[in-house]
Amino acid sequence: MNAPAILVAFLDAIAFGASTALMHHSASRAPEGPGGAAGLLHLLRHLATQPKWLAGIGASLAGLGLHSVALALGSLAVVQPIVVTGLVFAFVFRAFLDRRWPRPRLMAWVVVVAAGIAVFLVGAHSSESSPDFSATSALVFVAVAGLLAAAIWWLATKTATQRAGLLMGVAGGLIFGMIASMIKVVTSSVSVWAALTTWPIYALAGLGAAGFLSNQYAYNRAPLSSSLPVLNVINPVIAVTFGILVFNEAPSSGPVLLVLEVIGLVMVLTGVAFLAREDDERAGDGDVLRNAART
Repeated sequence: MNAPAILVAFLDAIAFGASTALMHHSASRAPEGPGGAAGLLHLLRHLATQPKWLAGIGASLAGLGLHSVALALGSLAVVQPIVVTGLVFAFVFRAFLDRRWPRPRLMAWVVVVAAGIAVFLVGAHSSESSPDFSATSALVFVAVAGLLAAAIWWLATKTATQRAGLLMGVAGGLIFGMIASMIKVVTSSVSVWAALTTWPIYALAGLGAAGFLSNQYAYNRAPLSSSLPVLNVINPVIAVTFGILVFNEAPSSGPVLLVLEVIGLVMVLTGVAFLAREDDERAGDGDVLRNAART
């Protein structure tokens, strides 16, 4: 067990949960402006005046630092399953900001999703990363995943139903999975100069900006129960797949591990399905308060 990587990843999960809750609390109450770049700019101007949103930015930056340290200490397959447990902290902190207890039924399914992700990735656990990686494979992977994320995000902005939140979560999962992957590449560089003179750090900067902006839009347009669970399903899967294809993290095999993967997948799909039902029934995480604030 890589105890230092596990500890730092757990602290990162707490920071992730706090930043998500703080920023969603502010963005979900912001006026819903026009679509496109103009609407996003209007939203950011409003959010820049909100103390809780600014605190969320601070927590997000702290989480980014912790994530970088965790990935420098351990592999993607070790770090990502722990980081995504921030999903649970996000819903708990979000309820706290609304000065209410978390809805027991909602939290039960959030825990099922988080546990399912962890069980699946334990079953799919891979070896430690190789110090060498394929730059070509990394570039192709990022290009394909980036194009897919852009296409899904465009589709989400054209969808006027609650499915938009789900699509935003899928696109966000692709983006944040690539962010974790690029952090791993950058922290694997032999020197600071080597990191600054190669493309991954600039890809990381672009992906970070895209992830930040896409999150604010999603927070403004959809409840956490609509976008966040699926984001946390896609995120580690992308990161672990990147680790296998680029860093030669050999995937595990064996009947017991295969059973764990199946169990984890069933838990995730079941939890996401019931969270979607919670969303449809408007029994989620702040929908009523958001609508009241806008009327």
